[in-house]
Amino acid sequence: MHIGFNLKLDENDSIFWGEDEYRKLQEKGEKHLDAQKAVYQKDLKKYVNQNEIDGTKIQNEWFPQVKADIFISHSHKDTELACALAGWINKNFGLRCFIDSNVWGYSEELLSEMNANLSDREEFGGRYLYDLKSCNMVSQHVNTMLSIALQKMIDKVEAVILLNTERAVTVHSDTQMEKTYSPWIYSEIVCTQFIRKKPLLAYRNYTIEHQTYEGIYESVQYAKHLGISYDVSLKHLKELGVEDLEQWNLEYGWHNLDYEYPLDALYKFMCPNEVENTKKLFCVLEDGELRTLQHAYSTQGMDADDCERVQDILDGIINRGLSCCWECNGYLNG
Repeated sequence: MHIGFNLKLDENDSIFWGEDEYRKLQEKGEKHLDAQKAVYQKDLKKYVNQNEIDGTKIQNEWFPQVKADIFISHSHKDTELACALAGWINKNFGLRCFIDSNVWGYSEELLSEMNANLSDREEFGGRYLYDLKSCNMVSQHVNTMLSIALQKMIDKVEAVILLNTERAVTVHSDTQMEKTYSPWIYSEIVCTQFIRKKPLLAYRNYTIEHQTYEGIYESVQYAKHLGISYDVSLKHLKELGVEDLEQWNLEYGWHNLDYEYPLDALYKFMCPNEVENTKKLFCVLEDGELRTLQHAYSTQGMDADDCERVQDILDGIINRGLSCCWECNGYLNG
């Protein structure tokens, strides 16, 4: 994840141009998201090896990582709105969105399959009564698989958009604290707080033709509702409004040939200098360094060696810059 946004939106907002257009965008979003659905097998015997079920294999096949640019976090009650937003983004910018309920909307099916095969049960009048302890254990495994898969997707995508409606996040009248009653939204928001923030170069491959920049090195150094609520903080997410979406659309619509990456048109006014500073890095990175950095940032869970290699590369860039400055004062004093 490079950046997270806090978006307040509803179906009557101006980007949807009325109910008919809203429904069309919703259908486009659903079609776009349905194309990402995984092909999986219900037969749990496939996942048994030496009398042991391979949970990692189940997770990888039922909740696979898909190619996506934007993760949309939302309340299940806002699924239609989330699909319409995904349709609007895909239509105007060609970006791929991820909504877990569309792509991984079968966690309950997996839960049923695993309970049927693993939980203790007795038949009464054509129905089964399951042992509570067995069901709870199966539920823990399925929810953990889904939770870890969601965290991996948040780490993988470039941007996360929290669809902030009153159904997703509320402000408590007594404390004025923001709260959510969804354990999944709570988990996703907390994940965006603590997950590693990747630099933009992890998602880019700018083609720079003999450009030079003075001051390059200065830039281098800078569930069902149970009434259970969770306090959440949204301060780490950039505020994103309907007017920002409209400006993004206008900027990209007018100057799309200038943007190899559509999100750069949004960063132009939401994150000034972000793209320019990343392009400066591409001017001084050697090919091997760039490949190492991008590989490290694409690996989920960098080990100590990866972190050391990344730091060595960044130190090398700064040292090359300082050397140039000592010899000709071309950068720091230029």
